[in-house]
Amino acid sequence: MKTLKQFLFFITVACFYINAFGQCATPPADMVSWWTGDSNTLDLIGTNDGTQLNGINYVSGMVSDAFLFDGIDDLILVPDSANLDLTGDMTLMTWVRRIGYDNQHQVVLCKGAGYVPNDESAVFLMRFEFDLTEFLFEDINGNNIIINGPAFEDSMYHHYVYVREGNEHRLYVDGFLFNNETFSSNPASTLGLPLTIGAQYHNPTNSPNDYDFNFNGEVDEIMVYNRALSISEMQSVYNSGTSGVCKDGLSVNDFSLVERISLYPNPTRGLIIFKLNAQLLTSYRNLELSIMDLTGRIVCSNVELQTETKVDISTLSNGMYLYTIRGENRVLKSGQLIKKR
Repeated sequence: MKTLKQFLFFITVACFYINAFGQCATPPADMVSWWTGDSNTLDLIGTNDGTQLNGINYVSGMVSDAFLFDGIDDLILVPDSANLDLTGDMTLMTWVRRIGYDNQHQVVLCKGAGYVPNDESAVFLMRFEFDLTEFLFEDINGNNIIINGPAFEDSMYHHYVYVREGNEHRLYVDGFLFNNETFSSNPASTLGLPLTIGAQYHNPTNSPNDYDFNFNGEVDEIMVYNRALSISEMQSVYNSGTSGVCKDGLSVNDFSLVERISLYPNPTRGLIIFKLNAQLLTSYRNLELSIMDLTGRIVCSNVELQTETKVDISTLSNGMYLYTIRGENRVLKSGQLIKKR
């Protein structure tokens, strides 16, 4: 029988400011929910966790991992929540890559439901009509208020931002304003109806086929805000590219890792020790640490982690920093650390 032996490495690493291309973007304020696609369906910023139905997959996406939907029956179901029933100003932002183009309707995301067998409201919805991109909501009079986007057939990732502000809604694609239109009636409430990713809820009467219009492709970094983002905020996220939005605070993609990765002392005046369970090193190869400041500037990168790794941040300015631990192209854990006098 093989015996796993505990082993101890102390590696001292000095951190200092370096230039980095593609720095992560500061998260815009007033985010309601954030589904990163990083190997789970959890809401990173809020409490609107999703449940995968029919076996969605994960692939290397625009930013770390992404959701992969097969266009047949895959979807993510998020229960109804009052903070997602956004009948006023709002922003929906995501990266999307299409794979299949056969179906007339392919719904990427919908808060609400469809019209079969009863006409139900959708407070915001993104879909593809053949090649054409559409965002829409149903108003209080039962009318679908649609804004059209571009038609892409390149099977590449594109960044979509839908903004509703006052009586106007706008669509930004790949950092630029593509379309804007005004409307006269407010969106209808969708309280009691779920949010779905990768399909649309279509039969609130619980008939056999509850979901339809399945999406075939990849979806990454879905963010919902309860206000209209500025164009500079959107472009900051788009320009960050594969670095994405900085993941403030604690985010753990596998909750079994919480006790298997630790750091101390935190706050620290200089030296900080990252401690990993030895079994973790056998499960993941090439575990690496990166540290950045709150502007997204990387101060320590590609530090190979052992059971215990001592990192020297004494030369850094006092304040808060964000750390990320990756293994085999997965973010295993990220969080905050404090440098003090």
